[in-house]
Formats: sequence, structure tokens, C-alpha cells
Amino acid sequence: MGSVITDVMQSFIGAKSPPITYRVSHRDVARFNAAIRGVLPPVENDPDLEGNEAMIEANPLILRSFITAPFDPPFPEPFHDVLDGGSRFKFIRPVVAGDEITAVRKMQEIFEKSGRFGPMLFKITEVSYSDASGELVATQESTSISYGRPAGSV
Repeated sequence: MGSVITDVMQSFIGAKSPPITYRVSHRDVARFNAAIRGVLPPVENDPDLEGNEAMIEANPLILRSFITAPFDPPFPEPFHDVLDGGSRFKFIRPVVAGDEITAVRKMQEIFEKSGRFGPMLFKITEVSYSDASGELVATQESTSISYGRPAGSV
């Protein structure tokens, strides 16, 4: 069997998704921090802090909840099944309530391996998270692994 990687797939290396911007509200930070910690600390549940949003620092993994736009045109997935192969973050500064964060995904690399389930396609992408002034806040390098049935099959 030949490679599952096509010329069209190769053309995505270096491609970027359209940007999506998220406003980080006091409520978003409080709810995310509560989900991580299990309780709302009193300072994060104080309605008087709404005007002082920058005082409220988010758990850095809140960035994981900012979904990036799909590539346009969409990446031609060869398989139906997908696994999360892990992520690595580089945090440059804290995310605080009031931030406007723009997320853009870039295709870094694609390669294939063979496993118990047959051929597998590995995609390495990097998401850049920038603030309203364009300064980088964090990056996330992720690996996704697709395998199994051909895409579009039931």
C-alpha cells in the first residue's frame, strides 16, 4: 500500500487557520478556575470585581477551551478515527479576565506510521494565542493521530 499522505495534504504544511478572537470574562475565569479547583474562591465570586477584571488571573489551561477555526479549505482527513497524541504549552504571560485572545492554528508537520490498526497519520500543529496588542501570550503544540476506517465511512 502506498503513502496515505497526498500532495494536497502536503500543501497544508505552513497553512494557518483563520483567526478567532475570544474575550476572557470574569465569569469565564471564575467558572474555569472552579472547575479545575472544585470550589469558587471568594475573590473569584465577588461581583464587585467586575470592574477590575485584570485582577483575576485564569488557570493557564483556559486557553485549551479556545477552539481554533478549521483550515480553509478543510484538511482532507484520510481516516474516520482520531486520537489526541498530546500537547505541549509554552506560557509567556498569564491570561487575565478582560483579555482578548486570538487563536490561530498552523500546520507544522505531517507524517505517517504503521501500527496494529494499519496506517496512521500524525499531524503536528501549533496554536498561537495572542492578546489584543498582538503580543504572544502562549503557544500550544499538539499532535493528532488519525487511523482506521476511511473518512466518510460509517
